[in-house]
Amino acid sequence: MRAAVGFTLIEILVSLAIVALALGAGLKAAAIATDNSGELDRRTLARWVGKNQLAQLQVEKNLPPPGTLTGASVQGNTEFAWEAVIESTPNPNFRQATVSVQLPGDKHRLYKIKGFLVGQR
Repeated sequence: MRAAVGFTLIEILVSLAIVALALGAGLKAAAIATDNSGELDRRTLARWVGKNQLAQLQVEKNLPPPGTLTGASVQGNTEFAWEAVIESTPNPNFRQATVSVQLPGDKHRLYKIKGFLVGQR
């Protein structure tokens, strides 16, 4: 009599269960990566908005007075709200500017940058 060659039904079911678990974990990882990709896109665009606003403040001829400036900017078909806090420094020819960027109506800050503004060049 010949010995049976192949897998039993139990072995096949166990291997299919293992494959199903591995595929489920892979799909979950892909979904998380997709979510992170969207967040990374928003943060990259917010970074450009913040750097643009700081550069705009730095090229102005007159130093802005200490206080808060707010505005909106569109980058990559996405609207962002920005806030620039201007603070005085011990040197009257300098100001410190902190620019924060977030989505409109959202308090979650996507990007923040600090820089200095120079007057009387």
